[in-house]
Amino acid sequence: MLAHIVLLRPRDDISPAEIVTALEHVRALQQAIPGIVSVHVGENLNASNNQGYTHGFIMQFADVETFRGYAPHSAHQPVSEELRRISQSIIDFDVDQK
Repeated sequence: MLAHIVLLRPRDDISPAEIVTALEHVRALQQAIPGIVSVHVGENLNASNNQGYTHGFIMQFADVETFRGYAPHSAHQPVSEELRRISQSIIDFDVDQK
């Protein structure tokens, strides 16, 4: 199993509703891309040391091969573009959960 962790620092001109919509699109990827085991999205509850990363998500993939097919998948492309549009900065962190 592989965990894909993404932290989002939204741009100042992005509304909370736009962030919620983008995270709903992330959540919907589980239905569109085979091999995504779970998706958890939400707001960062750590207000003291978040360096502006206020939202994020964690996806679990069945295996590394499934994860490798995620980025180029046609369902992922528009969601990735949306996240880049609303974010000032994004951190990706991927952990193989052997």
